[in-house]
Amino acid sequence: MPKGNRVKRTLLLATLGAFALGGAVLAAPAITTLPTGWKILGSDGPVANVGTLPEGLALARDGSRVFELEGGYAKPALRVLDAATLHELRSVALNGAYGVPLRDPDGDGVWINVAGTFQEQLAHVDTDAGTVDHDVSLPLPFFPVALARSPDGTLIAVAGDLGGRVAFVDPRAERVVAIDRVGLHPAAVAFSADGTVVFVAERGERYVDVVPVPGTSAPIPFHEAGIFGDSPNALALDGDRLYVSCGAANAVAVFAVTPAGLTPLGAIPTGWYPTAVAVDHAHHVLYVADGKGESSHANTHYQPLAPGHKDYIAGNLVGSIRRLPIPDDATLAQGLATVRTLAQHEPVPAGPVVRANGPISHVIYVIKENRSYDEVLGDLREADGDPSLVLFGEHVTPNQHALARRFGIFDRFFEDSHVSADGHNWSTAAFANDYLEKMWPQDYANRGRPYDFEDAAEASVPHGGYLWDDAVAHGVSLRNYGEFATGGPSRPIPVSVSDDALRPRTDRNFATFDLDYPDADRFTEWKREFDAYERSGTLPALEIVRFPDDHTAGTKADALTPQAMVADNDAAVGNLVAAVSHSADWAHTAIFVIEDDAQNGPDHVDEQRSTFYLISPYAAGGVQHAAYSQASVLRTIETLLGLPPLSTYDAGAPPLNAAFRAHPDLHAFDALPEQTDLHAKNGRTAYRAADSARLDFAEEDRVDEGTFNDILWHAVKGPHATPPPYGEFSR
Repeated sequence: MPKGNRVKRTLLLATLGAFALGGAVLAAPAITTLPTGWKILGSDGPVANVGTLPEGLALARDGSRVFELEGGYAKPALRVLDAATLHELRSVALNGAYGVPLRDPDGDGVWINVAGTFQEQLAHVDTDAGTVDHDVSLPLPFFPVALARSPDGTLIAVAGDLGGRVAFVDPRAERVVAIDRVGLHPAAVAFSADGTVVFVAERGERYVDVVPVPGTSAPIPFHEAGIFGDSPNALALDGDRLYVSCGAANAVAVFAVTPAGLTPLGAIPTGWYPTAVAVDHAHHVLYVADGKGESSHANTHYQPLAPGHKDYIAGNLVGSIRRLPIPDDATLAQGLATVRTLAQHEPVPAGPVVRANGPISHVIYVIKENRSYDEVLGDLREADGDPSLVLFGEHVTPNQHALARRFGIFDRFFEDSHVSADGHNWSTAAFANDYLEKMWPQDYANRGRPYDFEDAAEASVPHGGYLWDDAVAHGVSLRNYGEFATGGPSRPIPVSVSDDALRPRTDRNFATFDLDYPDADRFTEWKREFDAYERSGTLPALEIVRFPDDHTAGTKADALTPQAMVADNDAAVGNLVAAVSHSADWAHTAIFVIEDDAQNGPDHVDEQRSTFYLISPYAAGGVQHAAYSQASVLRTIETLLGLPPLSTYDAGAPPLNAAFRAHPDLHAFDALPEQTDLHAKNGRTAYRAADSARLDFAEEDRVDEGTFNDILWHAVKGPHATPPPYGEFSR
């Protein structure tokens, strides 16, 4: 924007960081534990389950209705709810809606963003008729994500994620009257009380811009404090109170607005990942939209071809709306204590093995693709599995079953993530920021969003950085094999790496995600370097290894069968463990093997439950029923290597102390032969071979998951097999 227009730019700092403090043990009913290990408190007031990713709320003039806009994986919609009961009165299907609905100052129509391929508009919805009756075109590229109305109602400020701009629209004239450039990936906008400036929150740079409204010049300072890991993502101003929804903290922070700035008053516990707040001061009522709703759930009744793919995780991730009385200051103070207690923030001390400068000085971190626990290990009778949901059991994955039996079966390991887009961030940063949480559903629903989640793009990079940033900053030696690298079928190697810290520490001859490239060849390349490190005694303290072929390529004719690809992946894991266990460094090594997410399979406990393997001479073995997550794995790795946590999540996640024993068993592991033909290919008459051929496997998660899971189920069980019976999941 022109020089001088950016009046003030303030970094978000420490006030919200109060959420990271410990608190007294809370004994209260209606507490739900999430797969992340965090907890949410049920609401005493009405709760409405809505569609995927509710993002904005607005109230009718008389407070009788709530307008809720949702723009997640399912088809976007504007819902009209009865304000008192939250019963749905009407739903308006939309194309590409995103952000916060704005009510007309002189009516009950609302303005919404329309974001998607060749749809860059501000649209007006007649909430009585349920139709879109006006629209304003926005400059390309833009991808509008947030709206705010001036106090006098004459202007609407529209933030454009892709444009790095704020457009000012005259809603009566239905035209753009001015455009200002701001920072990277603006996320939220709000007018000052006198309408002279607009505050713009930036996801790409951690700043709040203060932009003069066209024709004015009086700046108002904005100062707010917090620590990384809260994801403040929406604002609501009610007189001298500012409500800030903090998605990652599962809370709304409340501030007093004073001439000197903002003074924290406390917090309100919410559901899972709040995304919007609306205040009805006249009726003393507050409404909160929770982007991920009230809980996670099992997906035992997964029938991928059911209408709407209800049991696919992105479709299951439905939101909720809570209605509650506006809290007084004493309630807010108590609410802050509750939020602290519900959050998994209390640091866990190091253990006798899991500690810096302990017996383990080398960590190998293996990241695989997309399998649930029951899908692979549900046939282990020693633990909590459902054998009826197994697709790739012991006959396909003998090494993973042997590793689990010897080193430990973890039947309560949960992914913090939902899909690969956030999965590789949770796996390597213990966090997915608000940009990522909001944008991956747009990409997975094919609304014209770029997949910019694994390439060090500025908006998706968490402010705490990644595991490799942590290692480099603290002098820990590192080698990367395939993570956050790009390549493809036409040129799988040498790979390219956009991250500056990772690039010189990456083996560019190790292929990244490419389903035409066997994991056996990835293992061969890894072992070539491993043998050299062993000869020179220079094995890095941390290695990150990506083995992605358990993703599979469906039943595409002439492609390897799903069983062959999963078995190839199993062999790569087994051979890596065998190589390490026969080396001089075995006595000082821990190997952690995770899936980046669990989206491609059913599970009778939770759709985010997945396989996890801890492999080390110090592994305690047995069945480990304690709940762990990706953040727990990172906390354990960080502790072993003497690294600080990356986010609020790994800072308080329980490390795997109990999964280690003090005295090592140094016996080597010998990889088991595969019982599956690793070269078996799909025939041209394979179940849905033509559909598989049309799927895009160039990058992970590009395919329609409902179709893909149906293909996998029948490829393994037979073309006439019946999938898990369809039924409504419990919300």
